[in-house]
Amino acid sequence: MYVDLSIPVSRRAPGVEFEQWLHRDGIRHLSRRIRALPGDSRRDRLVNHWRWLTGRRRLRPHDLPDGCFLSNEFYRMSVHQGTHVDAPFHYGPECEGRPAKKVMDLPLEWFRGPGAVLDVRACGNKVTAADVKEALAGSGARVGPGTVVLFRTDSDLRLGTPEYYTRSTAITPGAVDHLLDLGVKVLGTDCWSFDGPARDMVERYYSSGDRDVLWPAHMHGRRREFVQIEGLARLREIPEGPFTFTAFPVALADAGAAWCRAVAETGRAGEGPGTERRP
Repeated sequence: MYVDLSIPVSRRAPGVEFEQWLHRDGIRHLSRRIRALPGDSRRDRLVNHWRWLTGRRRLRPHDLPDGCFLSNEFYRMSVHQGTHVDAPFHYGPECEGRPAKKVMDLPLEWFRGPGAVLDVRACGNKVTAADVKEALAGSGARVGPGTVVLFRTDSDLRLGTPEYYTRSTAITPGAVDHLLDLGVKVLGTDCWSFDGPARDMVERYYSSGDRDVLWPAHMHGRRREFVQIEGLARLREIPEGPFTFTAFPVALADAGAAWCRAVAETGRAGEGPGTERRP
């Protein structure tokens, strides 16, 4: 059975620009595109453009089956939109004294392995090392190299409301360190960020002058190498027992983060591997 742990990217989400060409629109767009095609010489481009201007190189609805071409969608958005992987380069130019890894530098084997869900709903607005130890003991999970640890806060239940951003739970550097000491490299959360509400951090900084309150988990990634997966969902739907977590990042060159499709693969009597749970 597969449990989808990802948040769909909505065309109406803040920070997303969306354009769609429907099938009948596609003819018009294709007709314009064939003025110049990959492999055309300079002469080809000039000749074909002239033919297009004079109407001899244009496509019309009757030229294609059903008067339709193909659909196409265009998204313009941050690599931190939706469910995504933060590589160490996102945290800073260096990590542990060496150039920080970008998305394409990360070993793919980090993103598929045994998963462990830590229920930290009772921890309030931040998770400490002590909370992690207690959650580990309560879960009975064996955590070590190759394990992907996921923090369950159920923040995703507030998705689509302002509270999704203003009531998230912060994962402290101490909590991160405890898991890194056990050999874990990849951590995930169902909050929008590992560092809690941005407004709270900024207000605490201006009231205290303490710069350590600004994005502490991310800044900690300059001192110790680890990967965050933010914007997970439905961790509560993963059945008890062992499961395999997979979340390969999209292959974006020179990027410090990338979108991913996060999935938990579990096994239950009477359910085949094609069974999928959806929200």
